[in-house]
This record gives sequence, C-alpha cells and structure tokens, in this order.
Amino acid sequence: MTQQSWILRFGELGLKSKVVRRSFQRSLRRNLVKLAENSSVPLVRDRLRDFDVIYSTAPTDVVEDLICHGLGIVAIDRMVQLSKDSDPKRISELLLNRHERVGQERTFGVRVKRLGKKGEWDSQSYARALGAALIEKDPSLSVDLSNPDWWVKIILEPSAVSSIERRIQGPGGLPTGVQGDVLAQLQTKEDALSSFLIMRRGSRIIPVMDSKSEFVELLLKWDPFLGVRSRTKDEHGEMFQRPAWGVVGLTLEQAQPHIQRREKAIKTTPLSTLEPLCGWTKREKQALWKHLNDPSRHPAHPDNTSWFE
Repeated sequence: MTQQSWILRFGELGLKSKVVRRSFQRSLRRNLVKLAENSSVPLVRDRLRDFDVIYSTAPTDVVEDLICHGLGIVAIDRMVQLSKDSDPKRISELLLNRHERVGQERTFGVRVKRLGKKGEWDSQSYARALGAALIEKDPSLSVDLSNPDWWVKIILEPSAVSSIERRIQGPGGLPTGVQGDVLAQLQTKEDALSSFLIMRRGSRIIPVMDSKSEFVELLLKWDPFLGVRSRTKDEHGEMFQRPAWGVVGLTLEQAQPHIQRREKAIKTTPLSTLEPLCGWTKREKQALWKHLNDPSRHPAHPDNTSWFE
C-alpha cells in the first residue's frame, strides 16, 4: 500500500527576507492546522529537508480541498511513496502500474531530486537508469526533455523513493494576519469577494455591524481566525491589538467606533476605504465567486492571458 503526502509550495513568500519569511510561514502553518481542526481533518505537518509536507489519512479530495483554502500556498504537489527499494527497474514497474497510457505512443522525461547523503545514485545517474528501465518495460515511450507528455518526477531519499504525481494550483497570496486588520460589513456577495481579495494580500477581516452569517461562515473556511484582532509590539516591546487600517462595505464614519486606536500611539495611519473589485468584469467576478466556494475545482482567474494584454 502506497503512502500519500503533499508538498506545499509557497512561491511569493520566498521573496521575503529571512526573518519576514519565517514569520509569514509560521502564520501560514498555524492557519492551516487550525483549518484542519475546524474541519475535523486529521493532518500532520512535517519537514522533508527543504520542503513543508502534509500527511493525512483522510480521503485525497478532502485533504486537497482543505489545503487549497490555505492562503499563501501557490501550489500543492501530491506525492506518493513508491518503495523503500531504489532499484530503477522496480520503480519503473511501479510507475507504469500507476500510469494510464501504458502501451500508447507518447513522450516522457525524468526529473530526480535527491535528498540526504549521496549513496549509490546521484540525480543524473538515477534519472538515466530509470529512463532506460521505463523504455525497456514500455517501448512505446520516447524521450523528450523539453515538453514531454509525461513528466516523471522522482524524490530520491536514502530510505525511500517517491513520485510527484500531480500539481494542484493553490490560492497564492499571503497568509492572513500578517498585514494588519481591515473592518468589513459583509452584506452582499461583492462585499465577500472584496474581503477575500484583501485576505489574499495578508490582511485579516474583522466583520462588524450587520455582517451576514452566510458570508462570515464562507470566509471562515479561508481564515480560521477571522474576526480575531491581530497583535504586535509597541515601541517599548509590549504587545497590543493593532488598530484597523482599512474598511470594506461601510463608511469611514461608521467604522470609527471599531478602529480601536491607542490613545498613546505616537503615529497613526489614516483609515482607507478599499475597493479591490474596481475594474473587474462580471465574468471575472463570477469566476472568483466559484473559486471562493470551491477552490480545488475552480481557479481564481480562468483567463490569465487577458491580464497581460
């Protein structure tokens, strides 16, 4: 029986400084673990050398739907442990047993990531040996290292060999709670969409006034700490609740009682009215709504190229 796990790809977080990156990744992991607890999905987070890895005994689609709600995750690689025996002929047999197009004319390429101390194999020698073994067992295969029909992606460890079988697009953005708080009155679908776009940039939404429970529950699937004020340190190193810096779905006057500015604050930031859906077409809003409700099946932007034209 194969063991299944998922590698998390953080993307944009890798561009931050070392200190900021660690802080943002801690927030992402905390959010993801809390989402799993709220959904009663058993989840174990671990490190595989340089990778953040998730293990779970829950059904595959349930786990992947949960991870697709993790803001800050750019992509998810489904990884299956094939064998503890690294023999290329054995691994080629196991790979072909899991492949749907055996016997059909198609191209392939092999990529190997070696982790741990170098043993009998290095990445290149193992890729050559595995490629030869695959062609020997399925002569319909031909090599194409530029744009093959089938990429064979292998993680080679001293004690096991695993295959990355599928890459799933994540929501991207930044983990919620790392860029301060924004007040929102969630009364319409557009309020929810606007709040979601702000959440993707790392801000935590604080629902206020007459926010509808249906929209609050929807956003809670993305941020388990929705409505919990973020905290930071003042000039003396003491923790305090951050004042909100922006509003969605209400006026600045309506927001004043909910900002929670400190009386002794040396410097304050003017409150901003946010309209992140400005310029969005009806079709783009519909696609974003589908993504908000079912991210594992619907990308946020189905037409990526139009944004660059």
